[in-house]
Amino acid sequence: MLLNNQNLSVLEVQVLGVYQTKIEVKTISGECLFVYPTQTQKDDPLFWQSLKDIIKAKLWLPINKTLHQLIDSDWLVPMNA
Repeated sequence: MLLNNQNLSVLEVQVLGVYQTKIEVKTISGECLFVYPTQTQKDDPLFWQSLKDIIKAKLWLPINKTLHQLIDSDWLVPMNA
């Protein structure tokens, strides 16, 4: 199932830049937030390279509204969500 239910706790964001271990993002409404990567993401050089590519391509990503963390499954969620 695609993430298209407005009741889900997901924000659509565009990555603006990386500052130390914080990722600055902008929501569709223009609000700027910081996303905090998990320890696994912090230690993964491929994650940081992918993030640079995402910034360059200006892609939109889903984040958890409450925790401000990237969603591992990207825009897909289980059918029971």
